[in-house]
Amino acid sequence: MWKTTIMQFFKIIFKNKFFTFLNLFGISITIMIILIAAVKIENTIWPGGPEENNNNILFVRNQVISSDEQMSMGGVNLTLIEDYILNMKTPQAIAFFNETRWSYFGENGVEEYSVKKVNSGWWQVFDYEFIEGRPINQVEEKNSANVVVIDEKVRNRFFPNEKSVGELIEISGKTYKIVGVVKEIPNNCVTTHANIFIPYVLTDGYYRGMMETGSFSVAFLSTDKANKKLIKDEFENIRLRIIPLLDEGFTLRFGGPDSPLERYLRGWENPDSYIGHTNELLIIIGKFLLVMLLPALNLISIQLIRIHERSEEIGVRKAFGASRKRLIRQILFENTLLTFLGGILGLLFAVIVVYGFNDFIVSTLFNDIGTNISISINYVLFLICLISSLILSFISGMIPAVKMSRVQPVEVLKGGEL
Repeated sequence: MWKTTIMQFFKIIFKNKFFTFLNLFGISITIMIILIAAVKIENTIWPGGPEENNNNILFVRNQVISSDEQMSMGGVNLTLIEDYILNMKTPQAIAFFNETRWSYFGENGVEEYSVKKVNSGWWQVFDYEFIEGRPINQVEEKNSANVVVIDEKVRNRFFPNEKSVGELIEISGKTYKIVGVVKEIPNNCVTTHANIFIPYVLTDGYYRGMMETGSFSVAFLSTDKANKKLIKDEFENIRLRIIPLLDEGFTLRFGGPDSPLERYLRGWENPDSYIGHTNELLIIIGKFLLVMLLPALNLISIQLIRIHERSEEIGVRKAFGASRKRLIRQILFENTLLTFLGGILGLLFAVIVVYGFNDFIVSTLFNDIGTNISISINYVLFLICLISSLILSFISGMIPAVKMSRVQPVEVLKGGEL
């Protein structure tokens, strides 16, 4: 029976190629778009590289000092970091940084390089791959040693075809000794990407007053989910201890500590939005269902048209004893199999686009080309999309299936409408 049903299915879909194309196109393009969009989202939240372990990292991006009349928003104040945050006991390691640019005027014009000012804990929180040398250590930070870690792009530019560790490099008018070279960091690693890393203690100009925001971000390395909760609780206790030290009428809020997923869902522009992320998740799920609903509606309309085209066939089958249950089962089977084929085509299209046009996808999604960003298809998400499509296909197929099963063979064979 199943063999006959399958043969009949292929006969039907090849009979009207245009409607079959519309069905397959709607399903396959929808799944392809979702899979490609997921590449962007995944590589933003979990970018790999030095942030490979960022599921165990909590971020604090900014702080807000406000009263009823005024508000100041910026990065985390260095005084708060040195006097309070670095004394926290619950994190496994604590990193903080801010970022500037170095403009080098060379024979090829102006060359721009990203510079991160970091503490020694930076190298414990994030997992950099060293090509040469080592990270900046705590002793060098304490002694304010003029040392620097560069990436391979800087090494290849200023020290081509030779080792650079132990060499001197002048950056923004200061001379540093190179102690390490790291592999070039993918541009989608927003937190850890830089060309040059120097100890934060070598820079000046930071305002240390308690009533001012700063320019730093903080990252905590946790051991597990329970440890994350302890870190958040200890950080909140610090916040409550600092508030009485501010001018009367002012309060203090932070953007975090948050996981990479929480940071992506809520951003870090306004700490007021850091209370729960249910709404953001519901919005994402709603968009997903809305996109998946489009091919389901497409299937309903096309199947209704097909029923009119197959009215004589349906009437004859009912006249020869085909039951209502069997007819419903047939149309649902056809819907499901067509959706399954569309899903496989969607995966095939996504694979061709992502792997066949890798450079184009990277440049489009991440506004950069030539970086070592590694992108791939999420096959778990594909299964979720396929199962969701099959469920929606089953639901959407019920309407034309029930309509078809109610056909009166006598009326149809006389030329009546379904």
